[in-house]
Amino acid sequence: MAEQILFIIFGVLAVGSAICVIAFRNPIHSALALVLTFFSLAGLFISLGAYFVAAVQVIVYAGAIMVLFLFVIMLLNLGRLQAVRQINKTKVFAVIVGILLAAEAVYIGIKAYDGTAVAPSQDRIQATGGVITSEQLNQIATIESTYQLDRAEINSTYVPEIAEQKNTVETLSASEANQLIAKLQGEMGKPERIGTILFTKFLLPFEVTSLVLLAALIGVIVLVKREDPDTVA
Repeated sequence: MAEQILFIIFGVLAVGSAICVIAFRNPIHSALALVLTFFSLAGLFISLGAYFVAAVQVIVYAGAIMVLFLFVIMLLNLGRLQAVRQINKTKVFAVIVGILLAAEAVYIGIKAYDGTAVAPSQDRIQATGGVITSEQLNQIATIESTYQLDRAEINSTYVPEIAEQKNTVETLSASEANQLIAKLQGEMGKPERIGTILFTKFLLPFEVTSLVLLAALIGVIVLVKREDPDTVA
């Protein structure tokens, strides 16, 4: 219950501060609102149990990236933006896309909390007599392939914690399998597991991200080194 309350609070803060980012005319105020948005997103990750992602959100985005943004804004000496009473096709398109995204978010929220996702799983458990289902086995297999886990490690480490008298995934009941899946998902959020898959399965995307940060650094240098046209004679 507490996690749901925190999720709602941080969600409202994230949406409100994101609106302030585009509503404020002062770039510094917009940047500070963006910092609040990043912290709110970190709070959402914490409420979902993704503590490592929350820490990265604060360190990388709210810390390094926002310092870079503020540095560029101050160097460019951007003043208060003037209100322009003009409606063009881009603004109309942006409004339409925003409405569609908001409607999609509301629809997903309703489907997530109306209980329809829980009832079918309970029906399947009763229909199979409490035996682990093929869908649950597929979920466990997906976790194994994503996080470089071995079935023997799961059988020897995690299965006995769920059911003391059992030592293989296939012997679990449906309810025990749900507990195992939840436990595995929580364990895989730890820094050591994320570090392992970052430098093995997702090494290429990780290196591409470093190139994006390098491009941002080069962009800042170009902006700082640009010559003032008034001083060029």
